[in-house]
Amino acid sequence: MKIYTPLSVVVRVVFYSLLLFGAAEMVRLDALFPMEEGYYGEISFTEFSQEIILFVLSVMYLFAGLRYREIQPVTNILALVFLASCIREFNFLIDWWFYLVLPVLLVIIWLLFRDYRKLKPATAAFFSLPSSGWFLSGFLITFVFSRLMGRSSFWRILYDESTYRIAKAATEEGMELAGDVIMLISALELFIIIGYLNRKEQG
Repeated sequence: MKIYTPLSVVVRVVFYSLLLFGAAEMVRLDALFPMEEGYYGEISFTEFSQEIILFVLSVMYLFAGLRYREIQPVTNILALVFLASCIREFNFLIDWWFYLVLPVLLVIIWLLFRDYRKLKPATAAFFSLPSSGWFLSGFLITFVFSRLMGRSSFWRILYDESTYRIAKAATEEGMELAGDVIMLISALELFIIIGYLNRKEQG
């Protein structure tokens, strides 16, 4: 693809490095200036960043499907998954958050039935794009690896009972934010690819 010239790759590396630098700085700010709930609570720079990125991802994947219909059955579901994840992040404010997530889950189930025949080719098309590698990496870091690294049993090996929680929270939340940023990079890459494919079809 012409979008992967040496110059464009260098620009991407610099820009995406800055995004990750920003994520690391959010984690650092929470260590320097803990908010009212203490270190890495629900009210923190790290948590706010996670919530914003999840919402942005939901919107971006929704629009990605509108711009490239071939992958829309997949991007619709991903948009709703990110929306549900974003709502889940506000469980500290809303005790009944599950009742907000439930309609989103029902829509996902409905889409799975409605687009059943389209999902196979759409999945193949989506994961054939280079951006899918970024997406899988970020998804696994956020939803799998950060949780595994956040296990209390592991941190009790390194720290005593009174101090392990801060190290555990910083690592888990920091890795979750890093995964979110990588998924954001995947969405940006997807838009670049979609723009290229649309231009190619038109001209």
